Amino acid sequence: MPENSRNLIEPARIELDVAVLGGGFAGVYCGKQLCKEQKKLPGDHGCGIVSELNYMVFQPMLAEVAGASLPPQHVINPIRRLCRGLRVIKGKVDRIDLDNKEVFIDTGSFSAGVRLGFNHLVVGLGAEIDLSRVPGMPEHALLMQNVGDAMILRATIISRIEEANVESRDDVRRRLLTFVIVGGGYSGVETAGEVLDMLHQTAKYYQGIKKEEIRVILVHSRDRILNTLSADLGEYAGEKLRKRGLELRLCDRVKAVTATKVYLTSGESIETTTVVSTVGTAPNFVIRKMCDHYGIEHDRYRIQTDEYMRVPGYDFLWSAGDCAAVPLAGGDEGETCPQNAQFAMRQGQLLAKNISQQIRGGELKPFAFKGLGELASIGHRTAVANVMGIKIEGILAWWMWRTIYLSKLPGFDRKVRVMIEWTLDLFFPRDINLLNPRYSKVFQQVHLEAGDRLFSPGEPAFSLYVVKEGCIELKDTEGRVVRTIEPGDFFGERALVHQSGYLYEAESPVETKLLSITGGVIVPFLQASRRLRRVLAKTTAQLSPDAETATLRSKLNPQLLEKKLSEVMLTDIATMRTGQTVADALALFRERRFTTYPIVNDSGQLMGVFGREDFFDFLKRDDVGNDSPVDDIEQMHLPTCLDEQTVNQALEQMVRAGRYKCLVLDDQDKLLGIVTVLDLFGDAQTQ
Repeated sequence: MPENSRNLIEPARIELDVAVLGGGFAGVYCGKQLCKEQKKLPGDHGCGIVSELNYMVFQPMLAEVAGASLPPQHVINPIRRLCRGLRVIKGKVDRIDLDNKEVFIDTGSFSAGVRLGFNHLVVGLGAEIDLSRVPGMPEHALLMQNVGDAMILRATIISRIEEANVESRDDVRRRLLTFVIVGGGYSGVETAGEVLDMLHQTAKYYQGIKKEEIRVILVHSRDRILNTLSADLGEYAGEKLRKRGLELRLCDRVKAVTATKVYLTSGESIETTTVVSTVGTAPNFVIRKMCDHYGIEHDRYRIQTDEYMRVPGYDFLWSAGDCAAVPLAGGDEGETCPQNAQFAMRQGQLLAKNISQQIRGGELKPFAFKGLGELASIGHRTAVANVMGIKIEGILAWWMWRTIYLSKLPGFDRKVRVMIEWTLDLFFPRDINLLNPRYSKVFQQVHLEAGDRLFSPGEPAFSLYVVKEGCIELKDTEGRVVRTIEPGDFFGERALVHQSGYLYEAESPVETKLLSITGGVIVPFLQASRRLRRVLAKTTAQLSPDAETATLRSKLNPQLLEKKLSEVMLTDIATMRTGQTVADALALFRERRFTTYPIVNDSGQLMGVFGREDFFDFLKRDDVGNDSPVDDIEQMHLPTCLDEQTVNQALEQMVRAGRYKCLVLDDQDKLLGIVTVLDLFGDAQTQ
């Protein structure tokens, strides 16, 4: 099953001859060619493509969406229309198992996922976003990776102008009208150019804003922008943007970001409320795991392939696009193809042909494309280009940029729509409507009629619930009421934290009103605060009904219930000392097989307790090694009782805590032993 499966339901099984992972240029163009090739292939299973989105984004035109030059729907294409005849699976790849030729896919919150079998696998997964290296960047920066990011950036820019238009405080106005773009590559430069055009063209519609008040600043770590182009073209682009008002901060980096300021390594600080990051990509996590586990050669986790785009050592594994290090034809030894659309498209097409040839016993063709050149639009009907060694700049380069990318845009209908939009753009102003979609509320009211069901066993958890009026009954699979949640009490936090399905059915016996808090808000707090988790655990423990305790008592000998814990506890327990390491814990596990391991100090006082599952979850972290202290392991909550307390008292505490064991301490918190409900039943049978 997928590692992140939310429940224990067996995922669907799908078999394919050729499976393509990734919905970018390489994956989609490979899929398009496979539509033609699969007619020639033997077998009954056909070909398929897996993508997190059900559409392909035409990345070169994203900046125009952010700048309100193009509607967002014109730069995306449904993969099912582009790859007719292929099995399209919308989902996120969790894990690749090369030994068994399987891919595990998370297909959504309510489905069980897919276990995808294959004969040939094409890996074309894109990079992930990682802004964590710059403090404050993940919290405060906007991105430019997909069409949703472009739409948010467009809405943010217009919103900032609207606020500044009526703001009388000069310092606040300056922050609102200052926009910082991080990264001087293609995405950063094209975004900066479009944003600059949009701001200058729309400023005339706001009586409270002067054009000279607007600042757009581009921060780049190199000595010139567009480093992949020749030096003179890069300098030309920079000079043109400067003349139009763009401020360049070259040979500088962002050191930190706050809600109102950007700090640079040069010591300069820029007051702004809008930061756009076009840098900060990281290798795909699934690819990292696959390369590390199987020892696949890589260049910073770009999969090394041969000239046929086949991964050495595997005759069924192929890779193309940004995640592949494909040898560059005619390049220096070890030189690989650039990570851009023109290479990814052609790699995908040839890869599909090579798979078809290999299956049919034909001859494979090496990837011989060397590139036609590079183009970059810098806004204001200006661009720079290097095509077949010829350097072009200005409006001619801009016309070439539009012509070439229009020809590469998938789908005839999209070509026509974009051509019409570009034509209208010559005569009409940009759209400055503030289309700001309403996001899901952090909390909301839930109304239930008598007999309504809130959730069923196995369903995924999305929210923490608080009962305002009425009540909620939690029922087991046999329909028995396990717990009744009264007004003021809450439930659902355990399933959220463990990302598991609900254990019980939740039903309202009377008209009930709930307050629902989304898991995306509450889970980070629970994960970050042990104190909050303890408070929740203690509060939840109070919800267990007296009936559950009474049922357990009825099954035990009354004389046993009155015994002191010191008389029935087990003293043979495996403990860890504070300061001991993971290596010590592993040695103890081999010697003493228990489910829980208390941690004590040198005086024998209880300092915490962890379970085997908590320990193995701890081992999965990248920063954990054999010398890591066990004190850092996530602590589990187990009730504690004094040795002078009775079995009856301990039983109530265990039931209220939702646990079936408790640790026995003396009045100095020294650990003496452990009592479990299972052992108590064993004692009852022998009496």
